[in-house]
Amino acid sequence: MLRARTDEAKDERRQALLSAALDEFFEKGFAASRMSDIARRAHLSKGTLYLYFDSKEAMFKALVESLAFPNLEQIERIAEGARTLDEALNGIGVFAPALIRHSELPRLMKVLIGDSHMFPSMVAAYRKELIERVIGMVAALLKRVSDAGEADVENPELTARIIIAPIVLSGLWHAVFNRNGEADVDLETLFQTHARLMLKALKPGNPT
Repeated sequence: MLRARTDEAKDERRQALLSAALDEFFEKGFAASRMSDIARRAHLSKGTLYLYFDSKEAMFKALVESLAFPNLEQIERIAEGARTLDEALNGIGVFAPALIRHSELPRLMKVLIGDSHMFPSMVAAYRKELIERVIGMVAALLKRVSDAGEADVENPELTARIIIAPIVLSGLWHAVFNRNGEADVDLETLFQTHARLMLKALKPGNPT
């Protein structure tokens, strides 16, 4: 097989390999997936695969970087740019359905949970670099609006977990139960309802 000569061709092959890796990990589990099967699915040789990635772990890390980090940055922009808690929660509520329906992040989450016992160091890195970062940014938002008197938040870190929990649950639901659209959920209404409940619960005078 001819080598990719241009940066664009190299990027196309890299993306093809990552797409094939996610399909293999999702269908077979991380532990059972083989590099040779990933290469075959991408219609490339095993030797070509090793020009780009030296292990399944490296491929998983690249998937996190390409799928999770851009979406994380978008949530950061929403949280940091919001002037009020209402604006932040509604902004996240508008973004979350597209994230769940049109990105591969839910499938990546399912892979992580399914084989978490097999690669604890990768799970720890995912938790620190992604999950705790999201919790931290939402907690910072909650502290900011609480200090301004807009909300009454007794514990920003734990309340942040309550705010992001529906996103995690909905992502896993979509990846595991709604693969063919037979168990679809009205995500827009779900997140609008969640935002209203959170705003009501966090209204000054209603301690969390």
